[in-house]
Amino acid sequence: MALWRPIALILLGTGSLYAQNADTAENNAGHVPLISGGFGYVQNVNGGVNTLEPQVDPVLLVPFGAHVLLESRVSFTGIFQRENGTSGPYKGKVYQSVDYAQLDWLASTHVMGTAGRYLVPFGLYNERIDPIWIRNLQDPPITASIGSGASGAGDGVMLRGVVAETPSYSIQYSSYFSALSTIHKLEASRTAGGDVSIFLPRAHLEVGSSYQRLLQNRHINSVAAYVSWQPPSSPLDVRAEYDYSFYGQGYWLEAAVWMNRISPMPALLRKFQVVGRMQQVYPSNGGGNAIPSVDTKRFDAGLNYYFRDNLRLVSSYGRQFNHPVDVNIWNFGFTYRFMFPLWFEKKK
Repeated sequence: MALWRPIALILLGTGSLYAQNADTAENNAGHVPLISGGFGYVQNVNGGVNTLEPQVDPVLLVPFGAHVLLESRVSFTGIFQRENGTSGPYKGKVYQSVDYAQLDWLASTHVMGTAGRYLVPFGLYNERIDPIWIRNLQDPPITASIGSGASGAGDGVMLRGVVAETPSYSIQYSSYFSALSTIHKLEASRTAGGDVSIFLPRAHLEVGSSYQRLLQNRHINSVAAYVSWQPPSSPLDVRAEYDYSFYGQGYWLEAAVWMNRISPMPALLRKFQVVGRMQQVYPSNGGGNAIPSVDTKRFDAGLNYYFRDNLRLVSSYGRQFNHPVDVNIWNFGFTYRFMFPLWFEKKK
């Protein structure tokens, strides 16, 4: 992913895309702050236990010219279950968290510096796929906690950018350091790590690897290797990842088919997306850190229906094999992506 892409997407989204020289009065359309994000509702049934999960994730984006961006995302997630597990009234609470709150400085095409609270760039899921309006299946992979921890965030500094870029390939990197934080809603572990990947644009293929070192308590290493592939002229979207840590190791493989890319296809069916995911986890040292204590397998199949690009129904069925208890897992709900400027640039 090119280094300038986050800022370019912001400006594109608000209609403030600038031309070759962004600092000239003739070309500058303005850099407008906006509120983005998404909200949704998912009903989860896990082994017969019904959970209602409404969620709102607003994102604040404030650009300062063409090179500095303030961005933040907070989450409000409700967890409501029946009082007696499968009977009685629903009770629960809404949990709030600060996913990230960071200041980005685009120094050049090769370096962007970030300071504050940021999403840990480990593997594919935490930084790229986790938001409810992006993920194909609403339940994260079992190994998603490896390298990202409980909060998925770090408090410190990060550098990222593009090492080299040609028409045939591009090489991206990120490196970060996070300090230990026990501040409520800003919790983070003391860690250091990085990620590197190569992207082949003609094949629509990315291959990468992540490394992290925990620098507190038990000093442990975590490693990930991942692949993301969208074959040209194909409806497939394939992602796979292998994760390893002191607590265990495992992999997940997810494939999605966009029906609107299959021709000929009836208009109604073109709005569907079919998803499948297979994963296996093997604990070490008794598991922990959200890794189960016994070998676990799980298969999920999902069917999503898109009313529009930003509004969809989501549904899935999963079967988890976790001896001696095997359970069925159902999800059904909707997600909505929103974006609007905080004020509009005056026409000239």
